[in-house]
Amino acid sequence: MASSPIIAVIGSLNVDLVSRVKRIPAAGETLTASSFDIGSGGKGANQAVACARLSQRRQEDGAPPRKVAGMQVRMIGAVGQDQFAGGLLEGLERDGVDVGGVRRLEGQKTGVSVIVVEEDSGENRIMFSPNANYAFSGEESLVPEDASVVLFQLEFPLEAVLHNIKQAKSKGIQVILNPAPAVLLPDEAYRGLDHLIMNETEAAILSGRDPASVDVETDWTSVASDFLDRGVKNVVITLGAQGVFYQTAARRTSSLPGKRAAARKVESVVDTTAAGDTFVGAYAVQVANPAKRSYSFRGFDIDDAIGFAVGAAAVTVQRMGAQSSIPWLDEL
Repeated sequence: MASSPIIAVIGSLNVDLVSRVKRIPAAGETLTASSFDIGSGGKGANQAVACARLSQRRQEDGAPPRKVAGMQVRMIGAVGQDQFAGGLLEGLERDGVDVGGVRRLEGQKTGVSVIVVEEDSGENRIMFSPNANYAFSGEESLVPEDASVVLFQLEFPLEAVLHNIKQAKSKGIQVILNPAPAVLLPDEAYRGLDHLIMNETEAAILSGRDPASVDVETDWTSVASDFLDRGVKNVVITLGAQGVFYQTAARRTSSLPGKRAAARKVESVVDTTAAGDTFVGAYAVQVANPAKRSYSFRGFDIDDAIGFAVGAAAVTVQRMGAQSSIPWLDEL
């Protein structure tokens, strides 16, 4: 393993086509949007940007950002040979992400997410077209040998995710899985998984529950226990404005209950599009190297990681866009 922490993000890269509307249109209805933007996105790329920015301090003179503890972030995925690909990769590089592991596939289109943002609430609806993101097979080994942490999502071929989770576990690399969008997974995926981070809907679906029937005040201990029983070591469930619920195998073994962390109060919620990805990226930085400040080098502490991630996500929801809304370390 490398002396400097390396986070490898294996996942999607998309262009985001974002319309902002007063309200979500009904079936068959046409609304006039108040704005339209094209931005960089994809859960994988968003999380890579979050990892990079939240492990770096910006330089005011235009110099490259200053890394904390020499942390490296590598993006592994694919884009097409089209008008969107170059801008996506250039943006990642500007943020300090190594894109050497991103393939440019001839004859393929880059992934696209069509996003509708409701202005009053900041809530979003997303339609994802995988395109080049689904060009990977279930036999390809994508995990770098020198990675400290490997981060996965599910905007990627499921067979490739499961194969590479298994590869990372066998190499003793810390694995973080953000199972979004939610797809039922085999028990093997959870067995020995270091960190599972999901929102309340994903947690309900993956635990076999109806999302509408889960009582946010009483049921999360039971939901988390389902995943701990399957072999997950740390379970984190984000609850939007209700904060975060989390439990660990070690705490449960010691008969300690799960914990709740409150969401940060903000003046206004503008856009929630990348809030979850910011949270996951911030958490991953803490797993790779717990130094959220350049002078703090304690071992991994999940309470610290959750607090850091909640603070980062609170900045994101106050800004428009996906990657453009993700903060740098010095903004926290």
